[in-house]
Amino acid sequence: MYKNFDKINNTSVPADYGTGINSAVVIPAFNPIPHLVEFVQGLIGRGIPRVIVVNDGSDASSDYIFSRLKHIKQCTVLSHDVNRGKGRALKTAFSYFINNYSGLDGVVTADADGQHGIDDICNICKLISRKCNSLILGVRNFKDHNVPKRSYVGNTITSRIFQFLYGSYINDTQTGLRGIPKGELDWMIELKGERFDYEMNMLIEAVQRGVALSMVPIKTLYFNDNSGSNYNTVVDSFRISLCFATNLMQYTGPSIITGILDIFIFILLNNYFLDFLAVHMRFFVSAVAARTLSSLCNFAINKGLAFWSTGKIVRPTSRFYIFWFALMMVSFGLVYCISRFWRINVAIIKLLVDIVLSFVIHYIHNCVFPKNVDKIGFD
Repeated sequence: MYKNFDKINNTSVPADYGTGINSAVVIPAFNPIPHLVEFVQGLIGRGIPRVIVVNDGSDASSDYIFSRLKHIKQCTVLSHDVNRGKGRALKTAFSYFINNYSGLDGVVTADADGQHGIDDICNICKLISRKCNSLILGVRNFKDHNVPKRSYVGNTITSRIFQFLYGSYINDTQTGLRGIPKGELDWMIELKGERFDYEMNMLIEAVQRGVALSMVPIKTLYFNDNSGSNYNTVVDSFRISLCFATNLMQYTGPSIITGILDIFIFILLNNYFLDFLAVHMRFFVSAVAARTLSSLCNFAINKGLAFWSTGKIVRPTSRFYIFWFALMMVSFGLVYCISRFWRINVAIIKLLVDIVLSFVIHYIHNCVFPKNVDKIGFD
């Protein structure tokens, strides 16, 4: 299983490779592969100033591995008495880093199962110093022939869901190879999530905070169909799905509030205050007034304050209301036409139409407020 490990990770040292590296490498480890010691030595040999390994409650059979790691001068081993999960192991390492290595630029997280090449890790370490405000993601090519089918399917689904919900397409949402500037570690330590769900929470929170994402292609390395991974397909996939659901409720809260406001104003005007108008005119005026007031509320809650603080409001506002006007006319047209053929309360028709359109609005919202995603080294 491990005989080609050094060859794949190319541990030979180019003459100038040690320059420009000023970050620590963090490796959470639970029952790691025996070759982890040589892997850490290879990292240090390539100019990594500090490696932090977290023994996350491994079995006694792994003690000899951590004992050998402790004797490596530039390697620190932190330990959990019991297995607490990858997320907690990362947060333990981040806290230790902040308290002890303020002179370094950041950390690169890597897995202990041999999936990440030393070349790729060193490359991301260098990028941290050059792109100090970006979260750098090492992304795999899931179309490679050696990628397990479950990894390809799972990542494709989560990438598309992430793109729809948060407006950023990330080729590899589950990558464990990430470069994190030290300025972003404080909020990451406080972030919810103890296991593999933590890494998804990190991406969601980074996007919502406006942290730039930089994606870098890396080699796709798997051994024995990824049998060395501690990822539980059922349990951990459920936790990641729960991340999406929880954050979706927080993320769409303003839209739900303004949607209720829209329906309420429409019913109030259409049923009680504008009954003297013809049906089509009553629908139109009620729809325009309701959508105008609710959109002002939605824009102010979501992004208005941020734009005022940065001074960038004219262009996003104009784009917002171009889409708003188009959707308002579509909503009015659908409600009016359906109400002519479906003799039920018009408020129910409007509710159903607006629920469908809300998915369209959410997609347009991500276009109006694009996220900063940079692809480095992609063709």
